[in-house]
Amino acid sequence: MEIRQLQFFLDVAATGSFSRAAALGMTSQSTVSKGISELERDLGARLFERTGRGATLTPAGVDLLPQAEDLVGDCVRLKAWMSERRGQVSGIVRLAVQPGLSWPLLEAVLADLRPRHPALGFQVSEGTTNQIEEWLGDGRAEVGVLSRAPSSGSAQSWPLFSLPLLLVERAATAGAAEAELPFDRLREIPLVLSTARNGARLLVEEEARRRGLDLRVDLEINALGLIKQVVAHSGLCTIAAWPAVYQEVQRGELAVRRLIEPEFRHTYHVAVGSRRQPTPAMRCVADAIRRFEPPRDWQATLMR
Repeated sequence: MEIRQLQFFLDVAATGSFSRAAALGMTSQSTVSKGISELERDLGARLFERTGRGATLTPAGVDLLPQAEDLVGDCVRLKAWMSERRGQVSGIVRLAVQPGLSWPLLEAVLADLRPRHPALGFQVSEGTTNQIEEWLGDGRAEVGVLSRAPSSGSAQSWPLFSLPLLLVERAATAGAAEAELPFDRLREIPLVLSTARNGARLLVEEEARRRGLDLRVDLEINALGLIKQVVAHSGLCTIAAWPAVYQEVQRGELAVRRLIEPEFRHTYHVAVGSRRQPTPAMRCVADAIRRFEPPRDWQATLMR
């Protein structure tokens, strides 16, 4: 029996899928399947019921789960203890961030950590709030940054900072438009929004329903970069927080107006998955994110 087999077991149990477990462990599905089969043979028990829709734990698998978590956790802690003893922080941290904040957050974190911890590595994924919470819960992400505090069962979280939501439009058509836009006037504006019901879209749609206001969602796209391109070259607008668009605003491609009456704010959170005991590397990354502060020019630009 090998620790790697137990890790495969935990990954399949968490994701309910051999293919997802393979992606999580950066290996092939056949390697995961072989590892699980060898573990089942060593233990003399079938651990998963395999179906066309995935894999579910058998009663023996359910009994094994807490024992496997303890054994794998002990190995992780042993490696972390040796690194700390040598005064080093090492390992790969799976970090998930919402697209609208991934840069310059990642730039700041790398600048903070790489000179002090050169043996620390990252696997970075972008996802919606719901995706990141799911990834934190099943172990596909260990540290996440998202615009809603995740449930306590999936992660431990801390608030970072809060920014207003903005109407984003093509700079060439903004002209002398007012710096603020009352919410009721959204009914006049054609929108392109994210296909996924992310934090910004949920806030705006809930308020629209409360007021009986029909939003003009003319186009839905599941890619932030493409949404910004559409806005920059058409008469459609979108809704976002400042981190998602500040570079295009600075380049003169996009313009923004603050939504008011009411004002909506995105409060960002950093979260550490609760599935496993946090390693020194995970704590190090989370602490670096907590030290991140929005550049002062963000607030200065928004208050003009």
